[in-house]
Amino acid sequence: MAYLSENARLLDSDNAIDVAASSSRGGEKMKTQSHYELKSWEAVQIHRRLAGSLAGKSAAGGLKLCLVTSAAMLALTPNLATAQTVTGVQDGATSPAGLEDIVVTANRRSERAQDVPMAISTMSNAALEQRGVASTTDLQQVVPSLTFNYPVNVGSPYIRGVGSELIDPTSESPVALYVDDVYVAAPQTSLFKLTSIQQIDVLSGPQGTLFGRNSTGGVVQIRTLDPSHDLTFNASVTYGNYDMLSIPLYVSTSLTDNVAADLSVLYENQGRGYGRNLVNGFETFKQADNNISLRSKWLISLGDKTTIRIAADYANLINTNAYQKPQGTISPISGDGYPGRYNANGDQIDRSKLETGGVSATIDQQVGDLDLTSITAYRKVKANLKLDDDVSPIAALNLELFENYRSFSQEVRLKNSGKSRLKWVVGAFYYDSKGGYEPFLVNGAAAIPKDAQQTTSVAAFGQATFAVTPTVNLTGGLRYTYEKQTFTFPAGSLQDDQSVNRLTFRIAIDKHLTPDVLAYASFNRGFKSGGYNLISPGNAFKPENLDSYEGGIKSELFDRSVRINLGGFYYDYSNQQYLLPVLGGNIVVNAAASKIWGIEGKLEVIPLSGLSLSTAFTVMHGRYSNYPGAVRTDQDGNASPPFNARGNHTVNTPDFVISGSASYSFDTSFGHIDADLSGQYNGGYYFTVDNRLEQPSYFLLNAGLAWSPENSPLRVRVWAKNLTDARYYQTKLSIGNPVGDAQRQADPRTYGVTLSIKF
Repeated sequence: MAYLSENARLLDSDNAIDVAASSSRGGEKMKTQSHYELKSWEAVQIHRRLAGSLAGKSAAGGLKLCLVTSAAMLALTPNLATAQTVTGVQDGATSPAGLEDIVVTANRRSERAQDVPMAISTMSNAALEQRGVASTTDLQQVVPSLTFNYPVNVGSPYIRGVGSELIDPTSESPVALYVDDVYVAAPQTSLFKLTSIQQIDVLSGPQGTLFGRNSTGGVVQIRTLDPSHDLTFNASVTYGNYDMLSIPLYVSTSLTDNVAADLSVLYENQGRGYGRNLVNGFETFKQADNNISLRSKWLISLGDKTTIRIAADYANLINTNAYQKPQGTISPISGDGYPGRYNANGDQIDRSKLETGGVSATIDQQVGDLDLTSITAYRKVKANLKLDDDVSPIAALNLELFENYRSFSQEVRLKNSGKSRLKWVVGAFYYDSKGGYEPFLVNGAAAIPKDAQQTTSVAAFGQATFAVTPTVNLTGGLRYTYEKQTFTFPAGSLQDDQSVNRLTFRIAIDKHLTPDVLAYASFNRGFKSGGYNLISPGNAFKPENLDSYEGGIKSELFDRSVRINLGGFYYDYSNQQYLLPVLGGNIVVNAAASKIWGIEGKLEVIPLSGLSLSTAFTVMHGRYSNYPGAVRTDQDGNASPPFNARGNHTVNTPDFVISGSASYSFDTSFGHIDADLSGQYNGGYYFTVDNRLEQPSYFLLNAGLAWSPENSPLRVRVWAKNLTDARYYQTKLSIGNPVGDAQRQADPRTYGVTLSIKF
């Protein structure tokens, strides 16, 4: 019977999840709980696999097991019994036994997260709301191995200490961001609010085979809602302190029998900043100044075998986050010191404006027992950044950057159905991008009238998983990448190019110790592209490389009311790219090698109906193994002679992070109540290689309480984020003399009320 249970479970993960994930092909919205029945031929397949697994056993024992198996197969045929319920992730619902059955596409096919041999943190739309996660930067509050810095106008995510502070529009992060399978490369576009989200998956570690491009640290995979043929309307109004107004709207409907479309709109405005510029009176730290985001997706079904998704998005985003002198420091230029928590002393207002958008077409085509997927995408970015780089009321170093970026990508994948012992996927990826400054102004003069980097990258990849036995799988994958980059600086009559070839791979083994306990181990290699430093023409840098050794165990216990996942990793990180701030710009160097290892764990429990508890932790140890030529500066920006930073902590690598949440839902005589509480403790980390500028330890606490009248589409929720008003930082850095140290503080305590309607 153990063989029967295991093969039934394998059939669930290979077939049932595909059914749940692909139920939208005919335009129907994926249901939260999708019951299905095993077909006769599926029962036969299980019977055949069982028969094969009995090879080598005694004839009498084999006959007895076959008889038992045959009786069980009859019980599984249509109209006699249904198989285990598969729970969709769209609404964050739980299975009848408790915990939700999460479906991910980390291997480019729909699989239960518990059956995928890698570390994955997954959040449904409901879970994001419960934890107070409203933007990409908030993800660090629910993924302990993730930190998210915010230098100038770019987002810099780090997973397990692997990330980048590079700020050019062509400086792609080693933590790759995908939205509906479209690669979103420019770091300026990694900061946005999360609306119409179905699910977010954070894949830790190098994803050098199936995702490949610049995914050394990992992948943040965002899936938005698919349009429904049923009329769907979600709208809400949020008002919070600092006169924060947020109005998201989502509507979906059928246009024809074969076409459904949706529209997502988000308007945000913060009427009052967190602080003020003490010199010119402008408000600072306004996170939204009449911001608008639009997204529309069309779902077109051409018969049972062809599905087309066409998507378009646009955003216009403005903020006034400002740099300031840290506590205890004095500006060498003006003599001004720390101006107050969110205040600034600049003669020029710091202001970031971003316009970004794109279109994509995803075609899913069944070809016999094969699935063919084509993803075509075009994206464009236009940004303007005004920055008082001297952090003083004297007009010594005022910068204004006009940034442009565009990209075109084409990916094609072919995979089998996964019903056999061998599951495989092969594909090709083409990427072409160009970006630069036009112009880069220093004190109003064009330091760089125009420059650009063009990148052309071609990759071929494949990955296969073979079921050696009913409980043991071997996975192997390869990706070959060729990339060429060309830099042009017309004013300096400078043109240069560089190219690279890289082979990355994945090797993994996993074994189901029981149907609900998976053990795995893997070896992965990834690389991040080199490039050109656009702020300092002539400064080129080479790719960086990472080898990852990882292992873990995933388990579900007590009728799936308890989930415990544990894992460990070891990184050999070489040729690291590091950003060295200097007056009016920066220098990028390949200067470091490091070793990073850690242990991660997650516990989820459903102790009783309606109550959900979870906690997750990460313990990390990151040290530079070699870093000759590292720079140590004092608070005024004076540099000491270069030294070898061997033994220093790697940047953005907390030694210990733990998070937890509790949510409780129950009915009363006056309606339905949802209560949630979540928190995270971060032990702190360093922003700079010399380990002088530090993020001290901090604790964030979020809470919410919602009420819905009985049989009503209305919902009222009061909420608070950072209840204890903890102080932590978007970034800290040291600029050369005479500027010295500068910092940006992260959000204070915020609270408000949300009124929503959904039907």
